[in-house]
Amino acid sequence: MLRKGKTKSTLKSSIEAALLAVEIYNKPRISFRVEGFVTQMIIAWTRLFHAHFYNTIGDKYYYKLKNGRYDTVDGERKAWDLSKCIKKYKNLTDSMSANLKFFIKLRNKIEHRHVEKSEIGIDIFGECQSLLYNYENLVVELFGVEYSINESLAFSMQFSTIRTSEQMKASKKMLSKEVKEIKSFIKNYRNSLSDDTFSNQEYSIKLIQIPKISNTNRSDLAIEFVTWDNLSESDKDDYNKVTTIIKNKIVKVEVINPGRKKPTYVRSGPLKLSSG
Repeated sequence: MLRKGKTKSTLKSSIEAALLAVEIYNKPRISFRVEGFVTQMIIAWTRLFHAHFYNTIGDKYYYKLKNGRYDTVDGERKAWDLSKCIKKYKNLTDSMSANLKFFIKLRNKIEHRHVEKSEIGIDIFGECQSLLYNYENLVVELFGVEYSINESLAFSMQFSTIRTSEQMKASKKMLSKEVKEIKSFIKNYRNSLSDDTFSNQEYSIKLIQIPKISNTNRSDLAIEFVTWDNLSESDKDDYNKVTTIIKNKIVKVEVINPGRKKPTYVRSGPLKLSSG
């Protein structure tokens, strides 16, 4: 049961931050989309936990000093940050926790630097999609389906993101030292994860966009979001056959760990919410 007042207003501000994060990410001409998305999603997740804690334990999610008094900043009690919220909540899966901790570390790295290279966004698209997907799932789990926000979002139009090898080589030459450092952090963080955590959709959702050749039904949706874990074995076999046929059109991302059996494929695109 959701308490009215502070719980509801905190949850509302959390959802607004998530919607703003998606809006920033999906605007094609915004150069600080990575910073903007990560910052707003950290706020969204933090306020989601605060709403949950207020709803369950009351107004007690604040840091205390050794003398038992609340720690304050400019006269206001200092609320638990996202890292503390994760520890206090205790019910996240390992993959969800790894995804959140990745973005906490990434936020700390990009907070005081401007990252305008699109390569960062492409590299972490899977983690971004999972961060958003996990967020909505937890909103629904904690407060009910009436607070689901996927239906309030439209699917963004997008251009083809296929790049030639020459374009990719030229882009790599332009990478700044700061971007290279962040890409190194991303690689090292992924390598630190177990295979089970890394391959879990709650850590990073891998998407390949395949146009429908024909419509089987006039009432079919133009876009369908399918979770790999929910596919039957026969559907997975059919999918693998399709990716083999169109492999020359797939953007292959750097294999994070040469020891992994499966390469990672991802196509950059708009972020989408789906709880189906």
